[in-house]
Amino acid sequence: MAAMNYTIKDNRIERSFLQGMEQSGDVGIAFDENEPIHRMYLDRIDGAMSAAEWGRLSFNISMNETQVLYVYVSARDVDTWYDENGTYSIMDYLKDPDVPDSDKKRFFSDDKSERYVGKKDILLYGLSGRYLFVCIEVLGAGDGYLSHIHIDRKGDNFMDAFPAVYRERNGFFHRFLSVFSSLYNDLEHEIGRLPELLDADVCPAECLDIYAAWLGIDLSGNFLTDDSKRKFVKEAYNLNRMKGTKACLLRVIEIILDEKAIILENNTIKSYMEKGEMENTEIVSGGIFDVNVLIRSPLNDTERRQLLYILDQFKPIRCKLHLVQLRDTPTLDDEIYLDMNAVVSGDYVGVMDDDMAISEDVILDE
Repeated sequence: MAAMNYTIKDNRIERSFLQGMEQSGDVGIAFDENEPIHRMYLDRIDGAMSAAEWGRLSFNISMNETQVLYVYVSARDVDTWYDENGTYSIMDYLKDPDVPDSDKKRFFSDDKSERYVGKKDILLYGLSGRYLFVCIEVLGAGDGYLSHIHIDRKGDNFMDAFPAVYRERNGFFHRFLSVFSSLYNDLEHEIGRLPELLDADVCPAECLDIYAAWLGIDLSGNFLTDDSKRKFVKEAYNLNRMKGTKACLLRVIEIILDEKAIILENNTIKSYMEKGEMENTEIVSGGIFDVNVLIRSPLNDTERRQLLYILDQFKPIRCKLHLVQLRDTPTLDDEIYLDMNAVVSGDYVGVMDDDMAISEDVILDE
């Protein structure tokens, strides 16, 4: 029999029934720490042939010491029930939230089913049937996660190399060889995942800082979201090509803050002022190589420093950046009037970053 391996990914989990847990892109399936029961009825696995023999079920799980893990598995050649009222899908029955869980558990209590306690690596040699139904249950409140669910049909890789007299299914020798087969299959799976580890769209979040560092970008500091880091890694080549340009700085800010910033260069502002095309402004303080970055996002002092740290990696060498935070001010046109509850905001006191100085005759309003 050819090996058939099933890796349970998001599309199959979306078709499963989850109680007290939910899908999470970072960890797989996350537990709701406030719920006392965490349960998943996995969407059926089709073995593609009658009386299919099943090999191994394995998954990663994190839970606290007060929680108890139960795994229920059933293998059948049919995926429907029949009675005098009609035909019913077994999976629809298991996914129905109105059906009591005690009734669903009776489905896993016959001779075609097995129950396992506290096991996350399970041999299924005693089960056979085209369709495999799995319920994973964790009892007890607390957080945790479930991930990397794998099911394979064969279960061992070495049994066929021995004479037929040794090939007793589910016997001692069969289960003994499965220890080495499990190690082999796990290693083979990790090797098969290597292309995913280098794919910025699906690789683990902890890899993103490393990949960015390979491309000359330091994203450390836990300032960025995983989505922003993935964009940086995917666009790192083009960003490095544009490094030192206004377009590069604008794109970096858009990735980080998800907004369109405004960049004003001091030498450009001064040239407009000399021509009389712009009135005097306080923004123009500093040298001709200074650049003012105007943003609307409300950032605290730590976030401002982290944003400037990343922008410094893409700015021109002689350029000095000044981060200016703006806020919206109400504007009235000719057809608008104020009612008794309206308030017009006064002048906004700007926020100055490091190395900005004020003269002695300047008074900061509250």
